[in-house]
Amino acid sequence: MNKEVDSMKLPNTKAFQDEFTRSLLDSPEEMEEGYYLFESDTGGYSMLWPKDAVTDGPPFYQRTQDSFEKIIFYDRNEKENYRESFSTTYSTYGESVIESNLGILSDSIGYNGKYETLETDKSRIYFATSEDTFEGITTYFFFGYISSKESQKGLEYVYSTECLDKSKSNCSFNIEQEVETALHYMKSVQFTTND
Repeated sequence: MNKEVDSMKLPNTKAFQDEFTRSLLDSPEEMEEGYYLFESDTGGYSMLWPKDAVTDGPPFYQRTQDSFEKIIFYDRNEKENYRESFSTTYSTYGESVIESNLGILSDSIGYNGKYETLETDKSRIYFATSEDTFEGITTYFFFGYISSKESQKGLEYVYSTECLDKSKSNCSFNIEQEVETALHYMKSVQFTTND
């Protein structure tokens, strides 16, 4: 995609109106309603990108050649009173060091429970949830590690959501719905098989 296009001609979504975020996305066509396709420049994977999620440059975006990529992106909606945050970390260690990867993930969230294992045709997802309350605001975390069954590629995925202002009446979450949303994101991750 021509990265220098006139932003007035682009979709009126936060992702395409933000210059840096737009540079990461290949097409203004939605892959499915509300989502674009993010195809990593590592050549290792692709995933869905919410149409109103944005990221800034480094340190929120980091890449080391084709073996490592970390992206922190978010969707903040004052009117609807929520903030969704995403953090993905791609590496080429995958299943070979799964216990270590899950340990690092658990430490980053402050989680000390077990992971549920889910299977798709081409990947294995280790998934868990937790919540944390800070200054009266509860943040719900849905996180996991997705490993390819066909290579040593893997992606740590953390999705979290919270109200911006808990005093407003529209501050509520359907946790089952949020779990479904998180798993939809994780199941959308596709690893390439060009090893």
